Amino acid sequence: MTLNPGSRTLAAAAVACALMLGVLMLPAGPRVARAKGNRNNHGLQVLGPVFYKNLTIFPVAGGDAPGSDAYITLDEGIKAGTVVITERGGGQAAQAPLRHPRSAGARRQNASYGGGAAAVNELALVNRSGRKLLLLAGEVIVGGKQDRIVQEDRIIPPVSVPVALSVFCVEHGRWSAREASHGGPARAPGTRGPVVAARPDDANFSSLGAVAHPKLRAAAQDKKVQAEVWNEVSANNAKLGTANSTDTYQEVYKSGRVGAQMEDYVRALEGAVLRRGVVGVVVARNGRVVWADVFASHRLFASYWPKLLKSYVVDALADDTSRAHLTADQAHHFLFARDGTLSTTTQAGVYQLVKVEQPSYAVFDLRDISLATPLRVHWNKMSR
Repeated sequence: MTLNPGSRTLAAAAVACALMLGVLMLPAGPRVARAKGNRNNHGLQVLGPVFYKNLTIFPVAGGDAPGSDAYITLDEGIKAGTVVITERGGGQAAQAPLRHPRSAGARRQNASYGGGAAAVNELALVNRSGRKLLLLAGEVIVGGKQDRIVQEDRIIPPVSVPVALSVFCVEHGRWSAREASHGGPARAPGTRGPVVAARPDDANFSSLGAVAHPKLRAAAQDKKVQAEVWNEVSANNAKLGTANSTDTYQEVYKSGRVGAQMEDYVRALEGAVLRRGVVGVVVARNGRVVWADVFASHRLFASYWPKLLKSYVVDALADDTSRAHLTADQAHHFLFARDGTLSTTTQAGVYQLVKVEQPSYAVFDLRDISLATPLRVHWNKMSR
C-alpha cells in the first residue's frame, strides 16, 4: 500500500511518539493497552505486564501533575522527626487537645481500652514538616500499646497542634508498651535498611516501612470494621505460618522464611516496574485483577513503590493457586471502569476522599481541595 504525503507525515509522527515512549516499554511481550473511547483515562496508559509466579503487575504511565511535589510521606516525616504519632492522651504529639476534622460519610470505631484517654481506633499526630503529609490506608505503624494501620487515605496539613488520626489495631493481644527487643531491629524483606524500630519506653509510634496487603487494606478502608481487620490479620498469619502470641501483623515482616520468599518476588519485579514516567500499577493475583494504585507523580509512586510491592507479595504468598496471567486490555478495563454509588468524606479546605462502589469493586479517589484546581493525589481501586 502506498501512503500519500499527508499519511506519511502522520505515520512518521506516530513513530516518533512511540520512540519517545520507548523508555516506558517493558520487555517484549504484551502490547500497551490504549484508551478506546474512554474520556476519563486522565492521560494514563496501562503498559504490558511483568510477572513472577502468581503475581502480575501492569505499570501505569502518566505525567506529573502540577503541584504534586508539595507532599511528604509518612516514612519521610517520621525519619526526619517532623511527624510524631502517639497514643491519644500521651507523648509529645498529645500535649494539646486533639483537633478532629469535620467530615461527612465517615464511620468511626471508638471502643476505648485501658487507662487514660488512649483508644484503639484513634491516635494523635503532629505534622511539623512544613509540608502536606500524605497518608495511605493500610500504612503500618508500630509501637504504643498496639500496632496499628491507617484507616483511610488522607492529607494532613502542616500544623503545630495534634490532629486526630483514625486507625485500626493490627495486634489483638497487646495493650501495653512493648518490651525491649534483645535482637535489635529486624530488616524488612525487600528493603536495604532496617525497620524503624518502635521505642518500648513510651507511647510513640514508628513506621514499619510497610503497607498492609490488599485484603487487609480493603478491610480497613472499604469495610471499616475493626473485627474484620483482626480477622484478616489472624487469617493471614495462619496462612503464612507467622502466628504469634499477640497476633501482630508485623510478624509477617520479621519472619526469615517469609522474607526469603518475598525477596525472590522483589528481585523479579521491583526494577522492572519502576521506570521513568510510571505513576502507578494494576495488580493481578492468580490470573485475576485485584488492585490498583495510581499517584499524581512519578516521585510519589517511587516513594511508595517498595512498600506497596511488599504488600502485593504478601497477598500473593498467602494465596498462591494459579499461574494464569492477564492481558493489558483486561487491566485497562479494570482501571478505568468506575460506575457506581458515590459518597464522600471531606475535611473542609484540605481534602476530599471520593468513594465509588458497586458489588464487584470500590474506588477511592483522594483529592487535595486546598488548591484552586483540586488535585487527585492518589487513586486506588479494589476488587470485592
